Amino acid sequence: MSHPPIPAPSVIAGLKFALRPHAPFAAMGDADLERVVRASQIRYFEPGEVILAPESTRPAHCYVIRQGTVRGERPGATGDAAARWELSAGEMFPLGALLARRGVTSVYRATRDTFCLAFPVALFDTLIESSSVFQDFCTRRLAYLLDLSRAALQAEYAANVTEQRGLATGLAVLVRQSPLSCSPATPLADVLATMEESRIGSMPVVDDARRPLGIFTRQDVIGRIVLPGRPLATPIAAVMSAPPITLPLSATAGDAALMMARRGIRHVLLTDDDGGLAGVVSERDLFSLQRLSVRELASAMQRAPDLATLVQCATDIRALSLSLVAQGVAAGQLTRMISSLNDQIAVRILELTVPRHDLGGLALCWLGLGSEGRSEQTVATDQDNGLIFVSNDEAVAPDDIRRRLLPFAREVNEGLDRCGYPLCKGGVMAMNPRWCASLGEWKTSFANWIDRGDPNSLLAANIFFDFRALWGESGLADALREEIAVHATNNPRFLKQMSDNALANRPPINWRGELATAEDTSGVEGVDLKMSGSVPFVDGARILALATGVRATHTVERLTEAGARKGIPPDEIRAWCDAFEFVQLLRLREQHRRAGRGTMGEGNPNVVPLAELSALDRRILKEAMRQVRKLQQRLELDYPG
Repeated sequence: MSHPPIPAPSVIAGLKFALRPHAPFAAMGDADLERVVRASQIRYFEPGEVILAPESTRPAHCYVIRQGTVRGERPGATGDAAARWELSAGEMFPLGALLARRGVTSVYRATRDTFCLAFPVALFDTLIESSSVFQDFCTRRLAYLLDLSRAALQAEYAANVTEQRGLATGLAVLVRQSPLSCSPATPLADVLATMEESRIGSMPVVDDARRPLGIFTRQDVIGRIVLPGRPLATPIAAVMSAPPITLPLSATAGDAALMMARRGIRHVLLTDDDGGLAGVVSERDLFSLQRLSVRELASAMQRAPDLATLVQCATDIRALSLSLVAQGVAAGQLTRMISSLNDQIAVRILELTVPRHDLGGLALCWLGLGSEGRSEQTVATDQDNGLIFVSNDEAVAPDDIRRRLLPFAREVNEGLDRCGYPLCKGGVMAMNPRWCASLGEWKTSFANWIDRGDPNSLLAANIFFDFRALWGESGLADALREEIAVHATNNPRFLKQMSDNALANRPPINWRGELATAEDTSGVEGVDLKMSGSVPFVDGARILALATGVRATHTVERLTEAGARKGIPPDEIRAWCDAFEFVQLLRLREQHRRAGRGTMGEGNPNVVPLAELSALDRRILKEAMRQVRKLQQRLELDYPG
């Protein structure tokens, strides 16, 4: 039996040095890395030469690109239609075929003078079994690379932000002792004495199985005991807040901060796997994790006496987002938190504006649309909103009600503009008479868009189908959503038209499988991370959600829920979600950089120059664009022709 020649020691050292900068080799032990190098043959492929072609048998080798590029192509296709992806130095292939023990389904072709290390499939199998780093990379490649990128990004931000414990910290870490609790029948006097003696700010109320029933806090004393003059013999059940807000012990500090911001509370109860009380996390516990308290910021917005105060709060939101990225908060959680705080800016503006207008006899619902409706806002976002109304007097014409409401809507839109959320250039705002409409008019508009499916209707669908109630009678938004869901699901022609429209926005990968760039209005050459990155995922998720009756508006939730209903493999869905959140994180980073340079208003804040991306981020961005292609291929299968 013949064996490949063993490279000379100097060659081995050189090859190890060349592989070390690349994942997963950077994290592998020296012995495993040496095994790869010693078992490898160096193979040269000239430009245009086929390295692997579709066949039924499993490839005999795993390849690592040492120099040059390899393109993946569709069998039998040519030109732009052939290219699927491009691999560069440090990348391995064909991982999917090797893991699945099958032949490759794509053509692997060298696009220039290319040198690869080829090591036997037997060693590949051995490393999968013996090296957790190698296995982790091969089985969850995109997620593995994202972990590396997030770590690098966190380090970059942390250099400019005071070092703090992260909001990604598990809440279990914050639980220092077993929580005190009481039964519902415990007298107020005993509860207050225990709280004072133990110097705690809250008392959870639990049943016999220690499942939380409610909570009583120091902030409740004046309003619920002193002012009403309740006797101290009163059972705690009479004054507790119920049901309590809870999170599992496995949740993160970021989850708690977001919950506090949304609910306007200072304490969250933690539960174990059996639903029993496991701990209490207070706002004070989170102070050690962040300088700028999410809860304090939310509280300041809720108490804001005027628009000027809210303008400062909006500035604080952007500063907080920078700090949270430095703490390692994931993009999905971060954009939700930004959106939640932006929601509260809008709600407080609405509350301050209402008393200055005659709105009597009307049920109103202020809608967030677009990225706000999906809870996916970044720090550079304009406003998209609308207003639903229903009159108590059916005899009053919608036009008469609209005339009453438009000055109110205009004042709110202009207030949001002052807070740094620019007026929508397309006029998608409640102060536009078209989007200040009765519930019946909104239903008619959506029905017309679904039934017509012309370009204008499809454009409207991409904005308005992502609505969410922000203020007022949320039942109006619920009624509208139910009707839309039924109408859209039962209209396959409309879904086909939406799919065709989404497929027109192809990922920026040229015929060679490389990332293609375009120039924005300020002359910056780069990739538009919004239109070419996040929008294809948003569009695909919307179509899948409408097709399956999913009511969620958040892109990851749509992909997860709709994908499960359609039987799409969980690994495929997870890769889409990871790719989407990576693009969102790059968008946030670019916007932070522009804000730091004072160039936010110049050109497109979503265009990132490729020259400013690390080799790792360029690699992941290419992988994210491949995931766009895979999602679009799913749409092509579902809506062919």
